[in-house]
Amino acid sequence: MIYFLYGESSYHALRKINDFKNAFVKKNKGVLIEEYDGESEEISLEKFHGALGQANLFSKTRLVIFKNALGEEKKITDELKDNGEFLKNSKDVFVFWEKEPEAKVITFFKKHSEKIQEVRGQNAADLDKWLDKKAQSLGLKLEKNERAIMIDEAGEQAEWALEGELEKLVLSERQPKAQVLQDLAQRDGASRAIPQQRDMRVLAKSGAEAKAPSPFVFIDKMFGLRALLALKEMSLAGIEPQKFIYAFLWKLKQKRMPDAYFAGIEAESQIRRDPKNAEEILEKFIFSISKK
Repeated sequence: MIYFLYGESSYHALRKINDFKNAFVKKNKGVLIEEYDGESEEISLEKFHGALGQANLFSKTRLVIFKNALGEEKKITDELKDNGEFLKNSKDVFVFWEKEPEAKVITFFKKHSEKIQEVRGQNAADLDKWLDKKAQSLGLKLEKNERAIMIDEAGEQAEWALEGELEKLVLSERQPKAQVLQDLAQRDGASRAIPQQRDMRVLAKSGAEAKAPSPFVFIDKMFGLRALLALKEMSLAGIEPQKFIYAFLWKLKQKRMPDAYFAGIEAESQIRRDPKNAEEILEKFIFSISKK
């Protein structure tokens, strides 16, 4: 079975891919998920061929994800075409995402895919609705003119930038919202290269009032074998899981770890719904990251 996503919006493409993963895990036991990213690794013809046909004795069904794997390699595209019927009728699920596929590739997927969907950036009106809904889910109330300022500053791939700004607003909740938005409006493109310095200043100010250190002090400790010990240290320092996870999400985005980032979004949602078990939820999430 084949699902095909195409288009420039990495935000919406990765969201969809994450939805596939969650649905697949819920419906299948003995699950095996394989991912191949053509932008971060070289995918040879041999590797591509092996991924299409390899079987696993311990898994009934595979979910195989290819992100921008076709590229300009004609042999890989030909290999895909030669296996169209096989993939279409396979019990395994194949998800392809291509940012700029050739017309003949789109034609192939239209013929063989269970579903084909374009993922593209939203226009200003849709972005405004999306931002309003996203802000409310985080407990923020933004006026229309405030949202317009943020959207104007976001630039291309706006959803990533806007999500980051919402995280900063939540982190700086002790600072008047009007001042935060004024800072965003005055900031030029060059200052986007040093977001951590701004975050450190905001967090230091908030931390001084709460008599707790900045969450950023603990972030780099969360990758590796000492992650759980760092969690205990953070808890003793008085940093709330809700505040820490927003800072940690920012770091995951900077490190370009989309799978961990979306898992963090889900963990943050669970923490908001079940604050009494916030530390346990955060610990499970950090443990899943530290194992990779």
